[in-house]
Amino acid sequence: MMPPSDLFAAFMDEYNISNQDHIIIYGRETVLFTPRTWFMFKSFGHDPARIHLMQGSLEEWIAVGGAIERHCITVPKAEDIILNCQRSNAQTLNYIASKYASYVCSMEDVLNTIDDETHKNKEDSNYMIIDSRGSSFVKGCIPNSCHVPYSKLMDPNNTLKLKSKNNLNQVFMEAGVNPCTDKMIICSCGSGVSACTVFLALEQCGRNMKDQPTFVYDGSWSEWGNESNVPKVSS
Repeated sequence: MMPPSDLFAAFMDEYNISNQDHIIIYGRETVLFTPRTWFMFKSFGHDPARIHLMQGSLEEWIAVGGAIERHCITVPKAEDIILNCQRSNAQTLNYIASKYASYVCSMEDVLNTIDDETHKNKEDSNYMIIDSRGSSFVKGCIPNSCHVPYSKLMDPNNTLKLKSKNNLNQVFMEAGVNPCTDKMIICSCGSGVSACTVFLALEQCGRNMKDQPTFVYDGSWSEWGNESNVPKVSS
């Protein structure tokens, strides 16, 4: 789940990251969470022009002669940062994060959207839900969800590279999703991680996130699937 704004800012201060820094996010081979990291920076208001996601892994960077640092780094304990954040005042933080995370919706938001549209079918409704899970999608999903497995958005030979814009558009259109529709799009998955890959892919296809409402359901199926009082369907 997304952290509180003050906690995110406290982590940025701990790592000496400022609002003016140019952030390049990367990971090791087979890592899947880099789009989630990108999304968190975007959601908390870091300048989008200063956030980039490296296409490829650390291993690939090394293989082509990219410079690396080998000195030891002390990683702060999360509990220590949380404790310091609780003891301090937000005014002491240097990094300025948006008070509320943008592009994020709750279970209540999703439920209200579904309830408002119960008289319509998927084609006539004013929203779309994209579920990016794999085979577990068929066991249960949020009503009226479109299935776009996140793996279909990635280079089949490299989980850290998105497909080309044309190929991404093709994946979405084959699933019945127009990436630039004016309908609200809610991205969901198992735990709120690969949903961020869908969000990123939609943006790469030209979707304007400010004018065309787009959200990541942060709780996703791990929350929805364990709640007895919300509607579920089996595909």
